Amino acid sequence: MAPPNRLAITTSSVHRLLKEETSYRTELRHQEARLARLEQQQQDGGASTEDDNREWEIGQEGLYVCVGQRRAIEETKAVFGPLREKVRAAVEALEGVLSSADDGSGVASGEVAAAREVIEKARGGDGDA
Repeated sequence: MAPPNRLAITTSSVHRLLKEETSYRTELRHQEARLARLEQQQQDGGASTEDDNREWEIGQEGLYVCVGQRRAIEETKAVFGPLREKVRAAVEALEGVLSSADDGSGVASGEVAAAREVIEKARGGDGDA
């Protein structure tokens, strides 16, 4: 089996970055849903009497969990800017490799099609975040 050529490697790199971005977006949705659940539980689960110390402790613990969850959400959101820059740089590199492949360097048409497809996919994600 022949080793992967430069076009295949660069295409794979862009594809991997897009998968990473998708993974972070999924994680963000899950974190936001968890925070909403925690906030709802905190509103619903208030202490019935002022003397119920255990309920108060649970409420305080929930407050700290909500603060930690908000921090995790902000940290996840902070990943998108640098990750999008990495995607842009990788797409530029792929376009350069693709242009040299279009010059008749003997690259398989399937690899060229895959590269173009992943470039379109990457461009489609520019508006997210």
